[in-house]
Amino acid sequence: MTIIGEFAIFLRIKPGATKRCCRNSTIIKLPFGVRIMSIRRSFILAGVATMLALPAAAATLNFESEGYVGNSVSLGNDEAYAGADVTFSSANGLFAVKTGGPADGFVPNDNPLPVGVFGDYFLTSDFGTTTAMSISYGTAVSAASFDVADIDGTGSNTEEFTFKAFFGALEVGSIAVNSGDPGTGDRLAYSIGFSNLGSLFDRIEIVGTTAGGTRHIGIAFDNFNTTVDVTTVPLPAAAWMLLAGIGGLGALGRRSRKQPVS
Repeated sequence: MTIIGEFAIFLRIKPGATKRCCRNSTIIKLPFGVRIMSIRRSFILAGVATMLALPAAAATLNFESEGYVGNSVSLGNDEAYAGADVTFSSANGLFAVKTGGPADGFVPNDNPLPVGVFGDYFLTSDFGTTTAMSISYGTAVSAASFDVADIDGTGSNTEEFTFKAFFGALEVGSIAVNSGDPGTGDRLAYSIGFSNLGSLFDRIEIVGTTAGGTRHIGIAFDNFNTTVDVTTVPLPAAAWMLLAGIGGLGALGRRSRKQPVS
């Protein structure tokens, strides 16, 4: 018996008379007296479906396992996270900020709500009248979600954020959130999500400003989740070999029906 992946192929080495031996199975005659018992069609199809139905690859990034120490860690203008296959960038500068520490991300005391939603650390951009953050993917994805906290302010200090998803230069999704929208407010974590856009995307751009354009604001970011679309995952070489083998068995089966086995 020869095992290929999850499939069993039985070989008869000695030549001789053949006959149907199992329900829904046949013996196929090959040169040199070798015979192969074909596998039930339903079993083959189930195996192929198992090989093809690859799960989507998901990644989660919450900045808890990066080994940050201290109340505020300067990351420069770019920071790559290999586990999630993404790079964060900001001309304002990026910082990993400890929750509950001095007011490096937002006040008071960097404690987003609900309590514990940001864990021990979160990512933030430095303050500016306009603040921006870019998330670039190594592989295009089909969905992403994350939390942004402390979208607040009133009047000319009303904070206004836009979140846009791109595939190359093409904008494929856009979300606008302003202070005063349901779910926003002082220290509150607001969830942003992109999915079912009809396209993959490989970059997210976040831009924040205020209605009056004079208040300095930053971006408090955490709980990043992303999903690589199953169609972007290449079929393993073993699966191609399996499909080729099944195709060969099918051809032999058709030939055996035309030429009775002696």
